[in-house]
Amino acid sequence: MLNDLFGSVDEEVRKECRRAAQFPWRENFTWARRADELRRGRVLPLATAPISPRRGGGGRRAGCGGGACGDVDAALCDDLLQEVFRLLPPAAGPAVSLVSRRWVALLRASTSRLTLRLPPAFTGASASAAAGPLADLLSRYPYLSALAVVSASSAAAHDADALLLAVSASPSATRLTALRFSVGSPVSPAALRDVSVTLSGLTSLHLAAVSPLSFRWLACLPCLKSFAFVNSAVAAVDSAGSSSDEDSSCEGDAVGALPLERLSLCGIRSGDHGLGWLWQRCGSLRWLQLRACDGIGDGPASNAFSGCLAGLLELELRACRTVADRVLLIAADRCCALKSLLVYDGGSREALLQFIRRRGAALHTLDLRLPLDLHNDHLLAIGAEQGHDTRGSLAVLRLQSCVLVTGDGLRSLARTAIGAGIKEVALVSCDVVEREPGLLTFLSQSMRHLRRLDLSYNETLKDKEIGAMLSSCRNLIDIRFRGCRGITGESLLSLLRHCGQTVEVVDISRCPAIKGASVELFAQRAARLNHLVIEESLVSEELKAIARTKRMKVGPLPCEGSF
Repeated sequence: MLNDLFGSVDEEVRKECRRAAQFPWRENFTWARRADELRRGRVLPLATAPISPRRGGGGRRAGCGGGACGDVDAALCDDLLQEVFRLLPPAAGPAVSLVSRRWVALLRASTSRLTLRLPPAFTGASASAAAGPLADLLSRYPYLSALAVVSASSAAAHDADALLLAVSASPSATRLTALRFSVGSPVSPAALRDVSVTLSGLTSLHLAAVSPLSFRWLACLPCLKSFAFVNSAVAAVDSAGSSSDEDSSCEGDAVGALPLERLSLCGIRSGDHGLGWLWQRCGSLRWLQLRACDGIGDGPASNAFSGCLAGLLELELRACRTVADRVLLIAADRCCALKSLLVYDGGSREALLQFIRRRGAALHTLDLRLPLDLHNDHLLAIGAEQGHDTRGSLAVLRLQSCVLVTGDGLRSLARTAIGAGIKEVALVSCDVVEREPGLLTFLSQSMRHLRRLDLSYNETLKDKEIGAMLSSCRNLIDIRFRGCRGITGESLLSLLRHCGQTVEVVDISRCPAIKGASVELFAQRAARLNHLVIEESLVSEELKAIARTKRMKVGPLPCEGSF
């Protein structure tokens, strides 16, 4: 019956199960290691581990059928089954839960990460109606370390406070280190303060909205290293000079520095108050991200914001055109340790130029998507000699949709010592690649240390350009052609000819001119290939067999996780 349910059983795993049944105490962990090895090469058949008694028990459970099934059953204790469950891919969870109640309980006990998507609140139902079912469900997962509770619909109107209290009352609350909480309505600072006792072990927290807007409750989470906040609701303002009763236990000048090292803020408006309290206590920040912000509240008007940038290593500004210039100029003065800068869809030519001239020499990564703000002057400033110490020289340059950059600017950068040392280049949807034939070949000849190259979404890029470039670029381990609709299997043959012994990751998704036969040939002959990114619909049975034999990943890029 189990074979009918789960499919055919791998013969090698059958052998290991029989050996485990004959020598249960000596062979159990050998079987687990062997199962892990088999899983890496092919899907582990769930039928090889049928229903077994409780830890250390003998005999057979009703319904097992006796015989060999019972022998194997007796060999698999709870600990062994849980170890096997941890090795299985997440997609196998529903199948495991069909075997027996015991397997369901063991699966839940071995689950450490869980994402729950709440349905929209029913019309006429209480806003807190989901709190009871959520509490009941979480009571079945006592060993969670990471939890995401999100709304399936942006129009959901759940009672955020009640749901958060249900999370804090769960058996795994004291074990949680990562929590993402986004239920379509704002949570109150009072509720956050109340749950901080049981959630004091959190190191990562993601919230969608807080009303009234306040960050004083962060002082009640002593282990928090990473905080992401999306100001998705029009919240009441907690003015800079006022204090609410629910925050009284955490507020005050006596509160010391927060342990935050990573901070992401989205949707902050220029009129929002309370940010100054946060900036004053973020002296340990190493990574700061601002998304869709037209201000930083009351931060930039004081010295508090600039003070929290002193130890910053990475700065990201995404769609913050209103405030990007101010932040870049402050960062040019204060970010002495900055190694990575990302600016998407915002800023001005002059502010970015000043930043590059003052801090560009120490950057390791520069990632820009500035269609109308990036010019050749910026590339020339990047490549300008900044002394003889090149330990902090640029290693990663990513450009997206930079239509005003020309081939002359890229060539000038490539000719410099800094340009020649670049190891990763991305020219995503940059029409200069298509406008100027021979540019890619020049870059590959000049950047001898190039290891990773992303040419995604250059739709008219041709095989001839790819072949000429690859002939001078033999050290690539990662190359991306996503959305390059003009290339065919000839580009894969060129890649195999010149980089077949080094390339490890190849992305050819959304390239309709590349056919299955070319993909299978490339996958078979590329010696070190371990990840081939391609649409799921184009993965043939033969390609699956090659992937199993070579133990490589084939398919689309995994979706971004919940945490």
